[in-house]
Amino acid sequence: MSIFLLIAVLLWGFSYIAIKVSLSYLTPVEMIAARLILGSATLFIVLKIKRLPLGFNGNKKYLIISSFFIFLHFWVMATGMISTTATNTAWILTTAPIFISLLSFVVLKEPVFRRHIIGIILAAAGVIILVSKGDLTSLDWISSTGDWLVLGSCVTWALYTISARSVTKHVHPLIATFWMITIAGFIIVPYSLTVNGISAYSMPADGVIALLFLGIGCLAIAFWCWSEGLARKPAGEVGIYLYVEPLFTMIGAAILIGESITIWIILGALFIIGAVYVAERKPIQKND
Repeated sequence: MSIFLLIAVLLWGFSYIAIKVSLSYLTPVEMIAARLILGSATLFIVLKIKRLPLGFNGNKKYLIISSFFIFLHFWVMATGMISTTATNTAWILTTAPIFISLLSFVVLKEPVFRRHIIGIILAAAGVIILVSKGDLTSLDWISSTGDWLVLGSCVTWALYTISARSVTKHVHPLIATFWMITIAGFIIVPYSLTVNGISAYSMPADGVIALLFLGIGCLAIAFWCWSEGLARKPAGEVGIYLYVEPLFTMIGAAILIGESITIWIILGALFIIGAVYVAERKPIQKND
């Protein structure tokens, strides 16, 4: 068991709760701007501690594209979370690997296998169960804008993942992450301060703590821990840790912000876990 990977998924799991708290006081753009500043500054310190160079020798075009997709992902997800729960968000975002497979097929011409199709069907069933809360006789759940925006953020994460592949092939993941969020910050922070001003960040202690946790904990330390964990574990073993992430969210949201755990959340979660497992499972190689 990797303590680094567990710390990362624990921080990411609680990030959705912190986002809900932050959105009580800030707009999505204000929250993202502060998060990028905090994350960039903390990663800069981490890079200095690890004595990693700040130089970037990769594909600058994909670096800029990836920075845009990072902001787009945060913005779509945060906008959706205004009108949905932290628990629903965590489980819906677990479907992201399936969207990565689909976009890899469209953009990179990577093959799509039968297991991917089965995974898509199971994931769709799980998301519908989550969003509808089991009441398929009513069509009100179709208008659940927040849940569908969160599902859309799976697409933006898939776009980021594909564009970032060209960057991280030639640059250390921590260095690449630092430059991606720093460039995104250079774009959005001046805009946010011009439109909203710094007075927007005058908020109660819970909002400040949530924002610090999102920027320093979830964007910087979690990426650092994830990178350290990947260096110590085979790539094929790390995926299981991501399944633990929404469990942390579900338990934390129930304790900290009073979100209920229903049978439909559990059932939808099981469908989604099954979908990702089927889609990501490697076929057994037969020996002649």
